[in-house]
Amino acid sequence: MDSADLNEFATPTLMRSARGAYAQSIRAQLHAIGIDDLPRNGAFILAGIDPAGGPRQDLPAELGVTKQAVSLVIDVLVNRGYLERHSDPGDRRRVVLELTARGQDVVDATVRGVEVVNRELEARVPHEQIAAMRSALIALTEIKITGVITGAGRRPPARELRRFSPIFGVRDLAAALAHYATLGFRTFADDGGDQYGFARRDGIGLHLAAVAEHEAACPASAYLYVRDADALYQEWSRPGIAGHTHPAGPTPYRMREGSHVDPDGNLIRFGSPQQD
Repeated sequence: MDSADLNEFATPTLMRSARGAYAQSIRAQLHAIGIDDLPRNGAFILAGIDPAGGPRQDLPAELGVTKQAVSLVIDVLVNRGYLERHSDPGDRRRVVLELTARGQDVVDATVRGVEVVNRELEARVPHEQIAAMRSALIALTEIKITGVITGAGRRPPARELRRFSPIFGVRDLAAALAHYATLGFRTFADDGGDQYGFARRDGIGLHLAAVAEHEAACPASAYLYVRDADALYQEWSRPGIAGHTHPAGPTPYRMREGSHVDPDGNLIRFGSPQQD
């Protein structure tokens, strides 16, 4: 491979090295105000809420993601108190998004983080070169989003079954979402409202479905493989967490195993390999 071939990799290599400059600066500003639970792209989506009460139409393209991906992040931001969602008084079919005080703090911190990097960049690089760089980045983002939409370069799945999500029946969806949030899950309701919701953590997902009182007599159960069962017991037995968490202990099948029963009677058994 000669020098000309090596130069073909200069742009992606430099972008990989430089892409974290703004993120690093923004994280420092967010850390300074105690914000540590933003989802991926959350700060940029909050900063992109337009005065009309919704994400800018060009925001998905700028982030290089789909509109559906932005919608999912917005659900998390509402659930965590960064955004409020309510109906438009002038059009009841339209949903309006509004920054909360916490969301505005994130936007202000994001602006400060961006300004820190911009000042350093402008001190090192002429203005016209920065403008050209931004034009090139816009073009690259358009190439990426086109690939996301068309599925270009996507590998076929290595296996047919990718994820398994138990469905837990609950009497009150809002209460169940709040409970699983205390267990460290990211929770949000389905767009349908108060009948179906989701709880996600570390790649593990639970579905929560509101059921009639007489249907809740048969709770569900699931087994959760974890890194450290004793550590999870300590986390899930803190004061203020509803339900009941049983401590971990040894089993004949060499797992250290505990369990948690939620307020609706659903059982999560959790275990980690027993150490010799």
